[in-house]
Amino acid sequence: MSEAVRRRLPVWVVWFLLALTFLGILGGLLMVFSASYPLALARKGNAFYFVFRQALYALLGIGLFLLAWRMPLSFLRHPLVSGALHLLAVMALGLTLLYGERVGAAQRWLEIGRFQVQPSEFAKVSLILCLAAFAARWWAGKSLRAKLGWTLALWGCWMLTVAFVLFQPHLSGGLLFALIGLSTLFFARMPLVVLVLFVMLSGGLGYLSREGWMHSYQRERWQVGATAFSLGSRTDEARAYQVRQALLGLKMGGWFGQGLFQSRQKHLFLPSAHNDFIFAVIGEEVGIVGTVLVLAFFGVLAFTGLKVTSQTSDAFASGVAGGVTGWLWLQAMLHIAANVHLIPPTGVPLPFVSAGGSALCATLTGMGLLLNVASTLLQEPQRQGGKRDAMGDGRGRDRRTHLPRPRTRHRRQNLLA
Repeated sequence: MSEAVRRRLPVWVVWFLLALTFLGILGGLLMVFSASYPLALARKGNAFYFVFRQALYALLGIGLFLLAWRMPLSFLRHPLVSGALHLLAVMALGLTLLYGERVGAAQRWLEIGRFQVQPSEFAKVSLILCLAAFAARWWAGKSLRAKLGWTLALWGCWMLTVAFVLFQPHLSGGLLFALIGLSTLFFARMPLVVLVLFVMLSGGLGYLSREGWMHSYQRERWQVGATAFSLGSRTDEARAYQVRQALLGLKMGGWFGQGLFQSRQKHLFLPSAHNDFIFAVIGEEVGIVGTVLVLAFFGVLAFTGLKVTSQTSDAFASGVAGGVTGWLWLQAMLHIAANVHLIPPTGVPLPFVSAGGSALCATLTGMGLLLNVASTLLQEPQRQGGKRDAMGDGRGRDRRTHLPRPRTRHRRQNLLA
């Protein structure tokens, strides 16, 4: 490996991502226990019920994390492999609509023995892989017909996944999938004109078909989110109960919080305290200082992920790293925004932290893929503009994309020497 590559992607990046992963797991288990033990005592008679389940899922997620980290990118980049993985995820989404477990108005879970699986969480990972692989083939296409075919495949795969999630129904999940797809395609170096065309077509189609997939309670929830900022009437108070309890917990936290395990709102006042509103529990127990640390954690994770993304001109590797980074950061921001009442309640978990086995396993799988890209960059020297690039796809021709190629100043100096 050349010294030039080491200067562009330091070895510490891999170790730093690994440390962030296990810090997220440990911090998540701690907060799941703190936020869930009153509910666990009331429903199960065992204060450790939810955290014990979360620890089992963490062990399974670590196995998926190691598998995603060590699996060769050359295998995952093949469109048949990534396409087959995403096809399985889409089929699971379809089975959820037909035979899934209904909780309230939502039908998002499949029963497998004693466990519930949420296929949409794993579909986030498979969508990123599929779109990144298809984008790499788009760049490899040499004819207009080939590029048109892969363009239709990209848009169809993306929109089909979003549609399945919207019909669960899961409005915020559909929005998140749309943003994940856009992030993956952007970092896979797709031209801006293609991205703008995709956004216009998708937005127009979603607006025209909104009567078919948008339920009345979803419209009402967004209306409540738009009007409940005033917090004036009793009607608003009844309809925005979760948001009000979350804001009350954050207010009581102050600068330094009530102390770890000392939250009052989680004692059956705040619904979904251990998953959808766990950030409010964090704010009440460790205050503004603790919430800033949570924001800093995801900010550092996003910065490190983008650093990995920027060091390769390979469409697949860049799309995977950028897609995973965008997914985790956007999901965290949506969760936090709902907890502080910037947007209506979304039902989006906080990565690493919220209780939920499917969400944790999918998050760890995504982190494994991000580490996979970073490790591969350290192992293989980058050659820009030649027959082989950092990941060996032979593209080397991205002058017309919106993201610049990595600098080659050190490589030129080595050649002159």
